Parts: sequence; C-alpha cells; structure tokens
Amino acid sequence: MIGRQVQHLARMTDDLLDAARAMTGKIVLQRQPLDLAEATARVLSTLRASGRTGQRRIVQALAPAWVDADPTRIEQIVGNLLGNALKFTPEGGTITVSVAREGDETLLRVADTGIGMTPELAARVFEAFVQGARPLDRSQGGLGIGLTLVQRLAELHSGSAAAQSEGEGRGSVFTVRLPAIAPPAAPRGRALAPGAMPARDVLVVEDNDDARETLRRMLELAGHRVRVAVDGAAALEAVHAAVPEIALIDIGLPKMDGYELARRIRADMQDRRPFLVAITGYGLPEDRNRSREAGFDVHLVKPVDSATLAEVLERR
Repeated sequence: MIGRQVQHLARMTDDLLDAARAMTGKIVLQRQPLDLAEATARVLSTLRASGRTGQRRIVQALAPAWVDADPTRIEQIVGNLLGNALKFTPEGGTITVSVAREGDETLLRVADTGIGMTPELAARVFEAFVQGARPLDRSQGGLGIGLTLVQRLAELHSGSAAAQSEGEGRGSVFTVRLPAIAPPAAPRGRALAPGAMPARDVLVVEDNDDARETLRRMLELAGHRVRVAVDGAAALEAVHAAVPEIALIDIGLPKMDGYELARRIRADMQDRRPFLVAITGYGLPEDRNRSREAGFDVHLVKPVDSATLAEVLERR
C-alpha cells in the first residue's frame, strides 16, 4: 500500500515537472513521422498489461493516421487522456478510443461513460490544478495537471485539445487535433517480436510495479531472458550474481539512484560490464549528458515503445 502511494506521488511529480517545462517552453520535441493509431495501440497495450483498465470495457477504432510528432510526447498525451478516463469511469463502464484522419487533421478522441462534467468544469478542465469530483475512496487523486499537459503538448505540435460533456453522469469526450501528414514511403523501425533477434539476458531495474511488469512482459514475449530488481541496491547484487548482457535502469530509484548505480557497475565490472540503458522522463541535452557521464550507453525517454526497445537490444 505504502509503495503504491509513493509511486503514485512520483508519477504526479513527473507530470508536474513536465507541465512546468511545457508551459515555459523547455520541452524540445524530437519529431518524426508517426502513426497515431499505432502509438495509441501501444499505450492501450501497456495499460492492459499493467491491469489498470480493470473491469472497464475498452472499445478501440484506430485507423492509420500520420502526424509529424515526438513519439514520447504523443504517448504522454494518449496516456494522460486514458488515465483521466479510467479515473472517472467506474468499473463496468465503457471507454472508447478512436483515431482517424479528417481532412487536413488527425483526430484522437477518448470518450467515456463516466461521471461527466458541468458546463463550467468543461470550460476550465485544461487549466492547471482544476479538478472534477473524485471517487469517494479518493484512490485516483491527482494534482489536476494531466490535462493541462495534454493541451500544452498538443499546442507544441501545432494542434489543439477540447473537452465536451452533456452534463454530470453523462460521460465526457476529449478530442486532440493534430496536423495530418502523408504516410512515409517506408515503415520506421520494428517492434519486438519472438525470434526477430537473438535472445538476450536482460536486467530490468524499476521501482514502479506497473512499469517493471510491462517491460518484463514485453521482453519475455520477444523471447528474452529477464530478471528484475526494484531498487539500486538489489540491482547491484543481481549484477554481481550474474552479469546481464543489457541492463535497463530507471533513473529515479530508491536507495541508490540510476546514476550512482551505473557508476558502481562500471567500477565493479570494468570490462565485463553490461550494456547500460538509462530510462527516464527527462530528455533535454543536459539530462542526456548527465547519463553519459554516469556511464550509460543509451538514454531513453519514457514511455519506451517496443520498436525503440528492439533497436536498443540490437545494438548490443
């Protein structure tokens, strides 16, 4: 219980920092042609694997629709919209997720049968720290900045975000519009797939239960051998017990952060050290420099999709 609450607070802190960066223009977009339907499907898959969807019915209508966008930030948009729908839709309710191209725009729409909003709340829902009614158990409390981040990230992509509701108890609809582009001539990258590459020995170091389990399942489904550690001290013990080929390390670890863990592994293992991959929510040049100075070989920004992970595993 305490561990889950700590992780929840960590996620809220990450959202708050990202929202501050977005509103002050400190987020640098790494744009590339991106199929919004595919990106949305990845987020849905992660949510299902983590068990966060519960007993809610998830309906998806995802048609290929391309945008020129930062994959990490787009998955943040999708994740925050879905997280909001899950928060305010009771078990047994329905969440409908759709992606389609309409004229010169690509539309992402998340509709739910949840508690809905008053007209006053719908008009202000993207403002920072504005919150609607919470469930009685308050288990899904937040800071009220997830939707603010959605709107700001959409605007950074020259798009927009809007909210509609027919009133309390009648659900909500959130729509993000982004400029559409033509599909690229060739696909970019490939996802993890069984037999697509030699099996690797991988150590996943992540204190968040959901994120750790999602990475573990993704890797094991692709045929890799996976061990996990929940903090820096446990990870160092695991490396000494059996050196993995690759270590995926979250930076924000308890007891020993990812930077210190990387330095310790390099010092202890020397020529036998694993290929070190930093996983963090921060992607500015100074963040990447700090990872490199600590001894990481690769710096990945959350959320990590399967295609990016496949490319990293092939480098080893």
